[in-house]
Amino acid sequence: MPLDISIVGAAGFVGTNLALAALEAGHNVTLIDVSDRLGRLRLSGLLERAPHQFVNLAEPGARIVSAADVVIHLAALPQVDFSVYEPARVMTNNTAVMAAVLDSARALEVPVLFASSIEVYGGNDGALFAEASPMLPLSPYAASKIGCEEYLKSFRQSFGIEATTVRLTNLYGPWQAPDRIIPRITTQALSGIKSEVVTGRLRDFLAVEDATRALLGLVERGLWGDTFNLSVGVPTGLEEVADTIAELTASGPVARVDCPAKDGRGPSLVASPEHLEQQLGWQARVELSDGLGSTVSWYAENNFWWQPFQPQFSSDRNGPQFLLDHAFPFWVA
Repeated sequence: MPLDISIVGAAGFVGTNLALAALEAGHNVTLIDVSDRLGRLRLSGLLERAPHQFVNLAEPGARIVSAADVVIHLAALPQVDFSVYEPARVMTNNTAVMAAVLDSARALEVPVLFASSIEVYGGNDGALFAEASPMLPLSPYAASKIGCEEYLKSFRQSFGIEATTVRLTNLYGPWQAPDRIIPRITTQALSGIKSEVVTGRLRDFLAVEDATRALLGLVERGLWGDTFNLSVGVPTGLEEVADTIAELTASGPVARVDCPAKDGRGPSLVASPEHLEQQLGWQARVELSDGLGSTVSWYAENNFWWQPFQPQFSSDRNGPQFLLDHAFPFWVA
């Protein structure tokens, strides 16, 4: 049965892919975001296919006005690195938007699916994190997500709102900004720019198409009142990812750099998807090697979107200049 889905953060990487997948599945979608500042909605054709509400939900009194069967809340200033440079802005924005979404959902009497992050676990020496694992925020971004999760829990307890939290792992795929590892190395390779990768870190990479399938599955099934890791559960070294991209693009070796002493990240951050697999019957389908291949192909075929960001992916990571939220801030648009 088709649902009316409001996607908050629709102009983001996950939001754009989710909106496209939801329309393909026959659902009705309303796009909600501050603006289309990186051009994803326009260039993907979504602005022509779905209604939109451009509103800054972090502003006092801002609310979602469109009725829906469910709200999927993806909006955030999402970069760990950006939160290290702008901790107060990230905390203020992310918690304020959470408050607006929950107030709106309560007034509209609709459930909420909230996208948190496995960054809430911090990191360890290699064991898989489960949903009941202790939280250890190593960055202001992670702390903001924990605050949002707790605020959501309070609305479930105080007002009976139906809501579920999904902790996203490291996603990758089309429309991801080139300040993340996979699109950054890919766009550098396609542009003839030498790349580097941090050594000694293990992460879990999930194709965005697998993630959108899970998100839609949760709202279609109405699995409310729970918390899920949305992950693969397979630890992968960042060096392995970088080397695969180098092979796919024939761009030569990627330089290695040591982990910074403190940059808001832990050595290993890999979460178990077992709970989601048991409750939803979901499993990741895209092998990392295949997903990296299709992702590199997408960036090679869609350079019209990412080439305007060359000043950012050409910059080193010793300051905020490589971050798109720093270069294209929505709060001064």
